[in-house]
Amino acid sequence: MSKVIIGIHGRSKKPAKDILSNWWQNSIEEGLRHSTTANLGAVNFEMAYYADTHYGNKISTPDNDDEPYVPANEGIKPYEVGITDHFRGIVGNWLDEPMDWLEEHSHLFSTLGRNVSKIVMEDLHNYYSNALKRKEVNDRLMSLLLDHRNDEIILLSHSMGTIVAYEVLRELGRTTEHPVVAVEHFITMGSPLGLTVVKGNALGSHMRLRTPSCVKNSWVNFSDPGDFVCLDAHLADDYPANSSGIKVRDVLVCNDYPDNQHKSYGYLRTPEFSKHLASIL
Repeated sequence: MSKVIIGIHGRSKKPAKDILSNWWQNSIEEGLRHSTTANLGAVNFEMAYYADTHYGNKISTPDNDDEPYVPANEGIKPYEVGITDHFRGIVGNWLDEPMDWLEEHSHLFSTLGRNVSKIVMEDLHNYYSNALKRKEVNDRLMSLLLDHRNDEIILLSHSMGTIVAYEVLRELGRTTEHPVVAVEHFITMGSPLGLTVVKGNALGSHMRLRTPSCVKNSWVNFSDPGDFVCLDAHLADDYPANSSGIKVRDVLVCNDYPDNQHKSYGYLRTPEFSKHLASIL
């Protein structure tokens, strides 16, 4: 059985598929060199690219991209826990319980989520409100997962891509409708899956939130506390274990990308991510 890494990117206009794929691999290799003795070697990497479903041919290029891949040089550093983390944990736990109860017992959050996402993120609104658009995006990832169902799959997802990945993996868990696909390792980065808006929409599609049943070995969620997209950086209290006992593990990191703590390239080279990836390659 061969290993394959499948990546799925976040929202907004992106460079062409081959450029984005190369930049992700460059970021991964940079992190591995800095923090481990591993490398991608002959491991196959594929990108579930869907930016064209929103923007058509209006892609960015290396020359006009606002934030192309830039090597970190000496900037890569591990996350250091501070007093603000303890305060965030106390406040977060206090707010989570009543909000989780409301989300589980009120259909109003699905409507609220769609309305808020329309204001905040056009791509996210299109995904939730347009069933045909959602299927087109989901099918990009679904197709790759089915193509590699006989391989050992490591699924990397960033930002809105974590939402797409979660929805597709939950769909694949319905084995009566789809071939059996096992995702050995699921990785989320800069994920909005902990936000009330997103959980409300997810609860509109599923009876309850949990780790997708097709995830067999691990789900690790990497978040930078300064990343506004993953304001709720802790998914473990929102997504219980699946029937195999696989539960999400939250890891805080320091995204070193200049002036953008949400950027995928920064997440892909953090020491915590690199060490985890090296351990499963």
